[in-house]
Amino acid sequence: MSGLFSEWQPRYAEIGISTFPVRKKKPAVKGYLKLGAATSEQLALKFTNDNAFGFACKRNRLTILDVDTNDENVFADALAENGPTPVIVRSGSGNWQAWYRNNGEPRKVRPDPTKPIDILGDGFVVAPPSEGSKAPYEFVEGSLDDIANLPRRATGPHTSLVYNRDTPSLCLSPLPKGRVENPAERNETGKVGTRNNELWRTAMILARQSNSLEQLMAKTMETNRAFPEPLPAEEVLRIVASAWEYEARGENWVGSQGRATMAREEILAFPGSHTLRLYLLLKQSHRDPEKIFAISQSEVGAMLGIRQQHMSRYIGELMDQGYIKRVHTGRGKGDPHQYKFASKASPIG
Repeated sequence: MSGLFSEWQPRYAEIGISTFPVRKKKPAVKGYLKLGAATSEQLALKFTNDNAFGFACKRNRLTILDVDTNDENVFADALAENGPTPVIVRSGSGNWQAWYRNNGEPRKVRPDPTKPIDILGDGFVVAPPSEGSKAPYEFVEGSLDDIANLPRRATGPHTSLVYNRDTPSLCLSPLPKGRVENPAERNETGKVGTRNNELWRTAMILARQSNSLEQLMAKTMETNRAFPEPLPAEEVLRIVASAWEYEARGENWVGSQGRATMAREEILAFPGSHTLRLYLLLKQSHRDPEKIFAISQSEVGAMLGIRQQHMSRYIGELMDQGYIKRVHTGRGKGDPHQYKFASKASPIG
């Protein structure tokens, strides 16, 4: 029977995370911070009996909030400060981890000396379900399926809001209209230590269905009141603000169809349809769906390995299929064509 590393290495590899064996909480191999998928697969064939493994944070585009205590109140405060996340892990010693999408954070050990909290944007961490000193590492909330939907850590106020304790009200510019429904799936256990995450996931689902911020707040407050120990109103406000910010940016994937993410290097190296690769590169380069952009056919063509004289054909295909639209017809050098993303009409193949 193979060890946990050999068993789980392919599962992590499926979502783009390269793992390596760990012994006594230390990597069992050299070069682990730059280790790629092929090497990870070879290690799984070699270290067949190892029951602990980890991954490099920066290499795999993850940042881990490592709370070095089993105190749930300390962990709840850390989530309130850094923002909710769908993935929460408990270490083998009973301490907490919150996983986020890497946003360029370095490895910071005890950035605040008064708090037992490390921010691991670099270095490595031990991953579940590795064997730990007292118990296995485990996913308390979420799973590997949620890695693609990780948010970034909050680095400041989520958005500018007005809140009145006596008569709760939020003031923001008008937002998209839609039908309000109860979320298809809701976790209402409300356990201390996981309430922030449960409420955030519900708020993210509701944000996709709400036609106003007030409706989102009302529904989220209703869910919070159902918890055995409701969160403070200030924390509900932070969660609602975070959920609506993700929805407004077009990055709210919770409760929707699964999505895959690709780094720029992966897009450039991906074989096959030039039209698809062009579209992926444009989406990766221009994250604001409302922003107008130009396409340098010579530079983009060189990046994708497409001859410049063929670029107009692939741009035309994206326009014909309803993925982008031309909003300005340029007249030549210094006045390029300008585009913006449009509603999809048919699949790209």
